[in-house]
Amino acid sequence: MGTPGLFIVAVIGLAAGAVGRWILRGRPSRFAGLAAGFAGAVVGAPVAAAFGWPVTTLWALALAALGGAVILLGLALLLGRR
Repeated sequence: MGTPGLFIVAVIGLAAGAVGRWILRGRPSRFAGLAAGFAGAVVGAPVAAAFGWPVTTLWALALAALGGAVILLGLALLLGRR
């Protein structure tokens, strides 16, 4: 597949942010969910590749983005409660 374009990463990241927000029961705001999804997609793929999980398909990118979004939203919820 090669490296995905920024538009593909953005679309998948926004979708992953929406799903991540749904997984965490809608506690973060919509904007925070979408932003975390985009950041999770941008950062999730290189981190997954660094751990030996090659991101070569769109499904792998979607899973990496979802994992990054859930982690970022979870951290935001933990840090926001203080």
